Amino acid sequence: MSDERTPGCDLLVISPHTDDLEIGLGGTVALLADKGRSVWGLDLTRGELGSNATVQERWREAAAASTVLGLAGRLQLEFPDGFVDSRDRSQVGQVAAVLRRLRPRRVVTAPDPVRHPDHVETPALVRRACFMARLRAWRPDPGPCLVWDGGQDLGAAAEAWEIETLLQVCPDQGAPSLIFDIGPAWERKVQALACYASQFKRGQDRRDTAINDPAFLERITRRARVWGRRAGVAYGEALQTEAVPVVDDLPPEKWL
Repeated sequence: MSDERTPGCDLLVISPHTDDLEIGLGGTVALLADKGRSVWGLDLTRGELGSNATVQERWREAAAASTVLGLAGRLQLEFPDGFVDSRDRSQVGQVAAVLRRLRPRRVVTAPDPVRHPDHVETPALVRRACFMARLRAWRPDPGPCLVWDGGQDLGAAAEAWEIETLLQVCPDQGAPSLIFDIGPAWERKVQALACYASQFKRGQDRRDTAINDPAFLERITRRARVWGRRAGVAYGEALQTEAVPVVDDLPPEKWL
């Protein structure tokens, strides 16, 4: 067993579908990776109900995007697409098992919890899994898990694991707890999104959807500019958390 006091990664981004990480936090992930932070991604479903592409094609696109962003690793569970459920004991257990295996310091859910039922349900599911992962007496079934072969080794699991902070992507009308200046990583975010041609590009062999409408990517850009303007930078990504930082000095970052 691993030393339960030793984190296995700095940040774990948990999303219901491939491409949700890139939509919500692609700039932040690339920014942190460039600073030497170990960032992992966890996709809860295979996206089998998507209008375009097979699950295999979507996973290949996720692998390409993970390379662009510099992820340390990426995993994919097999929750039923469209039915992510925070009350499902098995789903909670599988996420808790991943937390014990990766031992992240911080966890964030993406994208923002609006519109799609899986997006709405994921934060509650992850919150429960983070609590349950702390309980040594609980031994859930980890379930099937696909591992990106371009990432690092998983390492051994801890018997229990407690994260430091749980965050989520801030909705447009929400109050952000912090904003990342993603200007230096903006082009990497754009490149990562471009890896998902099956989802964001229209063609004769694809069905028209809300996310392959060119206006969708324009909205992502507009959101980043809005948060950036709020922070006094070109592009930003905003997060929310109930946690309060504990400091022993004035931090170097500016407060707005």
